[in-house]
Amino acid sequence: MNRIVLFILILLLFTASAAFVWWALTLPGAVTVPFGEREISIQSGLAAFLMLLFGGVIAFIWWLVSGLFILPGKIGKSRQASRTRKANSALTEGLLAAEAGDPNAALKLAKKAARHAEDERLKLLLEARAAEANDDWAGAERAWGQLSRLPGGQLAGLRGSAAAAAERGDQLTAEARAREALGIKSSADWPFNNLFDLQVSKGEWTKALETLSIGEKRGLVAGDSLRRRRAVLHTARAVGLPHESKLEAQKELAEAIRSAPAFPPAAWHGARHLMTDGKAKAAQGVLELGWKARPHPALAQLSRRLVPQDTEANIAGRLKGLIDMNPGHRESKILSAELAMDKADWTDAIKTLALLVEENPTARLCLLMERALRGYGDKKEADRWGRMAVSASREPDWSDLDPKGTAFDYSVRDWSRLVYAFGDVGDLVHPRYESFGRELEAGRVMALPAPEDDKVTPPKAPDGPVVPPLDYVADED
Repeated sequence: MNRIVLFILILLLFTASAAFVWWALTLPGAVTVPFGEREISIQSGLAAFLMLLFGGVIAFIWWLVSGLFILPGKIGKSRQASRTRKANSALTEGLLAAEAGDPNAALKLAKKAARHAEDERLKLLLEARAAEANDDWAGAERAWGQLSRLPGGQLAGLRGSAAAAAERGDQLTAEARAREALGIKSSADWPFNNLFDLQVSKGEWTKALETLSIGEKRGLVAGDSLRRRRAVLHTARAVGLPHESKLEAQKELAEAIRSAPAFPPAAWHGARHLMTDGKAKAAQGVLELGWKARPHPALAQLSRRLVPQDTEANIAGRLKGLIDMNPGHRESKILSAELAMDKADWTDAIKTLALLVEENPTARLCLLMERALRGYGDKKEADRWGRMAVSASREPDWSDLDPKGTAFDYSVRDWSRLVYAFGDVGDLVHPRYESFGRELEAGRVMALPAPEDDKVTPPKAPDGPVVPPLDYVADED
């Protein structure tokens, strides 16, 4: 279709030109041109045609002469465009080779790009990537460092330099680069995250709190994640302070509780500090505040021993105070069952536990049920629940209680992990749980002693599905 249109246009142009020539030749009159002593007479139409032809020849000669003058510039631009195409091709292929894990090709193309590329930043970027692909972290850090000193490449250079320094094991340099990047006004979040992660990994809680405040001001971290991270950091710092700094530790724990009341370690350590100062009532208030926000078995255990050699009535009153703060929670129901067993009210304890094991028969609940049934006098059923505890699922929260009886006994590494596990997700699981380490056996330490003539039966898997002892939960009427 396009060819037909073009042919028609050419035909029309040729026809119009022929018509114009014929019209010019048929014009009347003549043009007289003196030539020496003679005069040359030319027909008017022919004279007009010759003038047009002469103008066209002059225009062609002018174009030719001007083209000769600008030809060197065009040749230079063509060469420059060719170099640019080669440089861009080398940079593109080199970056792709580096990302693909082909270090030899990346290095070869980086050298080629260095010969052709004019933008120093692109050359340094490819050089750094090629060095990283060859595990040359010193070379990569050098290239990233040079890039950080060029306009527009400061943030990218600092980021790459920090990563390369970390790969070399130079955490001080990595932290310095991240801190320098954090001082630059930018919406990039990596300087905050890198610096915060480095400080947390080294247990530098005070520095991490300062960095967290910077992230908050810049809107890089907010909401529950901010408050929970802050609570973990304040608690970790308080736990690491020496005994003579107990007032400072108490302030840190108070700040942690204000930031996230639902962080049980803060309430536990805060109450424990008050307990050692003989402030049992204040400690109980802290435990009740923590129980209201998030019940945890460690809080109940600490409440039991707030006052050494205290009466059973006082202990029961404190535990009842915890229950009243959050009566519908699972831990409150378990605590109610334990209180019933403390009073030898085995039937009430079995009723409460039976409803809980229907939902999730964990090892902890199985052991508590065993204790309740043994107290009730049903040894056969108690043994069955003891066997069930061997293969039943475990409770993550219970893993925070150390086998020696303490709670939240975390190392620096564990606290660092909690900054993210609890801070960002809200999980509170001790590494002991994930590594299947030994836990405190719930209820077993409080179980009634077996009669002397009983023989210990080796634990084995339950014979059938988990079934609560419904005989004990039937209505009394």
